[in-house]
Amino acid sequence: MKNNKIILGMAMLLLLSCEDILDIKPTTFISDAVIWDDKKLIDQFVANIYGSMISGFERAQFGNNGMGGNFDSGTDDFDSKWDAETNQFNTGEITAMSCPFINQIWTTGYSTIRKCNLLIEGIDKVNDKVLNETERKRYKAEAYFLRAFCYFDLAKTFGKAPLIVHAQKIDEDLLVAPTDFEGLINFIVSECDQYAGDLYSHKSIPYSERGHATKGAFMALKARALLYLASPLNNPSNEEQRWAVAAEAADDVRKLNDYSLYTVGNTPYYSLFFDKSVSNNEFIFEKRYHFNDTYHNIHMLWILDPVDRGGWNGLYPTHNLAEAYEMKNGLFINDPESGWALADEKVFSNRDSRFEQSLLWHGCIWETTTIYTHTNTTGGGHGNSQNSIYKARCGYGLRKFLEDYGDHSAGLLYGSPPVWAQDNSWPYFRYAEVLLNYAEAKNESLGAPDQSVYDAVNEVRGRAGQPDLPAGLTKDQMRARIKNERRVELVLEEHRFFDLRRWKDVDKLRETVKGIFVYYNPDYGGTGGTEYPAGNSYVIRDIEQRIFNESLYYLPIPQGEIDKNPLLAQ
Repeated sequence: MKNNKIILGMAMLLLLSCEDILDIKPTTFISDAVIWDDKKLIDQFVANIYGSMISGFERAQFGNNGMGGNFDSGTDDFDSKWDAETNQFNTGEITAMSCPFINQIWTTGYSTIRKCNLLIEGIDKVNDKVLNETERKRYKAEAYFLRAFCYFDLAKTFGKAPLIVHAQKIDEDLLVAPTDFEGLINFIVSECDQYAGDLYSHKSIPYSERGHATKGAFMALKARALLYLASPLNNPSNEEQRWAVAAEAADDVRKLNDYSLYTVGNTPYYSLFFDKSVSNNEFIFEKRYHFNDTYHNIHMLWILDPVDRGGWNGLYPTHNLAEAYEMKNGLFINDPESGWALADEKVFSNRDSRFEQSLLWHGCIWETTTIYTHTNTTGGGHGNSQNSIYKARCGYGLRKFLEDYGDHSAGLLYGSPPVWAQDNSWPYFRYAEVLLNYAEAKNESLGAPDQSVYDAVNEVRGRAGQPDLPAGLTKDQMRARIKNERRVELVLEEHRFFDLRRWKDVDKLRETVKGIFVYYNPDYGGTGGTEYPAGNSYVIRDIEQRIFNESLYYLPIPQGEIDKNPLLAQ
């Protein structure tokens, strides 16, 4: 493989991307020997490994063309019609030569794996004057975790990948046959069992090292990996023992007593994604950004502007997603007893608080301005909220992850960093997912859900202010509720794309995407739709019929990699 042909000495050039730690001399080359003699250089190498990892905030910024740079743009939760690349997920056009994100997952994954292998081998050269034995174990354990993390990313995306556990040299056979999904998961589990104990616990890690791997992060990776191994895509005979082992692994994370759901403030679900203080014990592993060194640009890419301020509205939340949010009374909107109606003041009110903290809709306030999504009124610019192919195509905008910056003007979009840039963290693992992982795996391992399943789901629901699940649910009914809970709790965190595939929920992958259209009727009074709620009528319409080929539960390995290594075609 091309990315495995990096000469060992030149690998240290990767350190040059870490601009915020140290001015290193010489700036063009760092010898292998020098690195392992200086703790600051080792720290810089480690920082580079963390910094090279991809998050769901930056897929559109890693050479992909499109504003909907997130895997969940390829689900029934979002539409990205004007984003030609990511829309291939929804139109059945995926091939090994044309598939969003696969090249960066493959190349970045193996580049990071190589760095980890170099670190693991290099740490053994470090003497006690530079790192003591405990520090050497911890540095290596971080590398073991990051390597395992990358292998899980490759496994869940492609279903197989070459397992390379040493820094390959140019003169060896670089063509390695892929290891299957189960083999990769077994490797990840073994690595966790051996090395997780060498990492800091969440409670003991210094604040300055938040964002580094911890014992809990390694255990959460193990639990997620085992959940995927137990799921229908990888467990066709539905071996209940696999589910039981996955439940136990998730429960082990809970038993650490290191983590809890974030409950600070009046909007805890929205706020947890911006709080990087020690009071946030929900994030288990995250990619941290810091002004002015590193930041992301999702605000401009994804925002639905109330006026034309420069946002691109690259992700359109669908009405399908909106329907998944219950009413505050715990009933779904299609339940006649829910109190919901397709009429003013009832369409968007009295919903699960996560609806209010995740989405924008007609009549809500965002950045000091009322959002209007009328279909039959006019407005110019790509930032206008009117329903159309380039605006609020499905009738909703996104609030989750986006910081409310108040009243901006277009002239404030520029600077270093731009005013609309953000440095909030990307959550690779958080405690709410662990609770839902446990509930899913435990439910599948039993004939009917026990109290521990209810307790785990209800803990997540309780933070949102939703009532407990009704008693007496069957296994199938509980499965449906857990799936829906994952959908609304983990929205846009790139779980649903892979959840629908591991569950083999082909009906959802082929579901027709819907939108809600708001019409202003002057016969009811008002002027041009500027008076809300007077004069509005609502219509739910089909937007797009999705196409999905069941051969694509796993994405294709990039054709360019197969050309270089024909063994990947096995």
